[in-house]
Amino acid sequence: MNREQTYNLGATGLRGWIYTKAASNHDGQQGRTTTLSRQILVTHVGSKSPANGLIKVDDIILGIDRVLFSADARKSIALAIQEAEKTENYGFLKLMVWRRGKIENVTLKLQVMGNYSDTAPFNCPKSKLIFKNACQVLEKESLELDWTGAVNGLALLATGDSSYLPKLRTFAHELGPQTLQLELKDGPFIWDWGYCNLFLCKYFLATGDDKVMHAIEQYTVALAKGQSLYGTFGHGISSLTAEGKFHGPIPPYSPLNAAGLVGNIAIVMGKKCGVKNPEIDPAIDRASKFFGYYVDKGAIPYGEHLPWIAHDNNGKNAMAAMLFALQGHRTRETQFFAKSVTASYKKREYGHTGQGYSYLWGALGANTGGQIATKAFFHEASWHFDLVRRCDGSFTYDGSEQYGGGDTDNHTYEGNSSYYGLSPTASYVLTYSLPLKKICLTGRDANSANWLVGKDVSQAIASGHFDLSRKTLTSEQLIEAFGDWSPIVRSWAAEELGSRPDCSKFVEKLIAMAEGPDAHQRQGAAETLGYLKDPVALPVLTRLLVHQDRWLRVKAANALKNMNDIAKPVLTEMLKAVVNTAVPVYPVVWEDPIQLTHGELAAALFGGLLQESIQGIDRKLLYPAIRAVMTNPDGMARATLVSTFEKLLSQDDVAKLAPDLVEAVKTACPADTMFSNEIRMSAFLTLSKYHYREAIAAGVIFMKTQGGNGSESRTGEIADIIAGYGIAAREVIPEMMELIDQLNEQTAKDQFPADLNPTRTDAVKNAIRKIKAATSQPELRTIGSIK
Repeated sequence: MNREQTYNLGATGLRGWIYTKAASNHDGQQGRTTTLSRQILVTHVGSKSPANGLIKVDDIILGIDRVLFSADARKSIALAIQEAEKTENYGFLKLMVWRRGKIENVTLKLQVMGNYSDTAPFNCPKSKLIFKNACQVLEKESLELDWTGAVNGLALLATGDSSYLPKLRTFAHELGPQTLQLELKDGPFIWDWGYCNLFLCKYFLATGDDKVMHAIEQYTVALAKGQSLYGTFGHGISSLTAEGKFHGPIPPYSPLNAAGLVGNIAIVMGKKCGVKNPEIDPAIDRASKFFGYYVDKGAIPYGEHLPWIAHDNNGKNAMAAMLFALQGHRTRETQFFAKSVTASYKKREYGHTGQGYSYLWGALGANTGGQIATKAFFHEASWHFDLVRRCDGSFTYDGSEQYGGGDTDNHTYEGNSSYYGLSPTASYVLTYSLPLKKICLTGRDANSANWLVGKDVSQAIASGHFDLSRKTLTSEQLIEAFGDWSPIVRSWAAEELGSRPDCSKFVEKLIAMAEGPDAHQRQGAAETLGYLKDPVALPVLTRLLVHQDRWLRVKAANALKNMNDIAKPVLTEMLKAVVNTAVPVYPVVWEDPIQLTHGELAAALFGGLLQESIQGIDRKLLYPAIRAVMTNPDGMARATLVSTFEKLLSQDDVAKLAPDLVEAVKTACPADTMFSNEIRMSAFLTLSKYHYREAIAAGVIFMKTQGGNGSESRTGEIADIIAGYGIAAREVIPEMMELIDQLNEQTAKDQFPADLNPTRTDAVKNAIRKIKAATSQPELRTIGSIK
């Protein structure tokens, strides 16, 4: 038990440890839940709270009003707090407590808040009171000159309270930069650029203060120029292209959509403020096409990856809904993401690094779907809103990497826990300010054509419950669910059906559906066939690998991968398909920008059927398939070949593929660059194993294109292998000297952590010394001499 991972217990002044259990990725929870908890261990009692003097640390809360908890203890106490705060209950919360071997009944007196109206947070006295109390806390918080201060500023703007304007004016004038340098550097500056520009744009639109327009223009244009060719951002901006132009790939550590979405929203807002530059419209278009790809597929992922099987993930679908809603005319995308967020009320407590952006953006994203959607989302999530609200009107953040309870800065009630400095109170002020519609983020000037109707909202709420309700459905009803609007529901239905003993009797029906007229049914049927693993489905699944429905290709490839050895009879067809469906890296094919369909087939082949052996495989099929995957834009797709290169290729195979291997070493992938070095390193090792001369120069190019994400050790490994070529490596000593200068320049410009650069420069220097001292060289092979 970790007493630092605790939950706030509403306005009681208590924090407590609650039992959590990891849940599977497909059960609707995607993380740790307190579903099985039935007790709460008190770990903290606030000194100025209703519980002070009545509850003690190490007390165990067993139930409410003399009744033991019979369901999730955390949600149960939240609902009990809501009941106690109603006017008719006078704020009395009756707790059943175990203390030193005895059960005691303790009554706390909470502030009477009233009841949430059916239209909450709209036309709701309780919501107004919570909002008022939270604003009184927020106005005392500092406005740091970074993204966290920008969020606080946005929340204050959303209140519409003119008394905050002098403070916000001073903040706005101090926040804006004079100039922004578009140079690749170390540090997470995109977070600041995005949120700071959002605040400045909202401030300008609210006040007309043209003193901030220079800063807005600087941020907006810099963001537009720094965006990648796919419309994404990393912690920083994209690299330049090989021609020295903007919009190259994101360098490792790779894209982060939680930062990039906000950066793209900030570009849209800059345009709304009147910024004009030829970079802006293309940047908005790239972002819209990239994130629009995920419509009808799932949640926006961490980076340039497959969608996640969830209705949201740490607020990224909510951010996407805002990106499209602010453009006004993007109805299809806005409605999908708004509907997904509305269905995500059970996913608010999960995300990479925690869930702070879920709390910040969730209700705002649902609100892009209109008031009906917001009310439904709010109703489902209100118990949690009241659980994280404290008796002084502030809110706390409960959530840590990855799942479960959070902690506070100093583990005291008075401490203000946060998510990387993000004020939880500011997040909830934005949520409760939605009825005011004072800024675009909270509904000002929203296009009603994007709003969901009652049927859409009821479908969304039902989809959010499907993780549990699927267990009660018949197999026939699960097949009907393949037609659901939600791709998450369709996947859950396929998984559930595939786990049932009677599923085999539906094989023929599923095969027919897989090539039927309805796209959703096709996808659900194909996914289910992968779970069933019946060889009779192999012909249809292989035909689907080249279907015009690209997302259906993904489902078919995944199904064949799930079938593993059962799919061996169609290996030839799969190899042909991976060649026939390959497309050039440039220009971007926006129907599938990262070529995820091709990448999943690559994973089914080289990460599945061919992972252990390529013995007996026709090389006339194998080599073109390998070449096709080597030129996929996605680093993760290319990385499926690592095992093939390092373990399975014979000397003759390497000779036939050597020119392609050299190119793989020299050329980084443009997408998902976090994984770009895996194939480059494996190709380099494969060539070096047989002492190909061409590997020497290619290895130096490889080193020169390193930066961050493990390159401090990788550079040394490459340099050491080059030094092993002895005398033959002397030809690249000048290029290696240039590399040392490059590394030193990167340190000087703060483009690489200074404490890591000596590791890289020392490795190159040591390699040069070894090469100069060498008296021999291995017997070399060259591409031209191999027949």
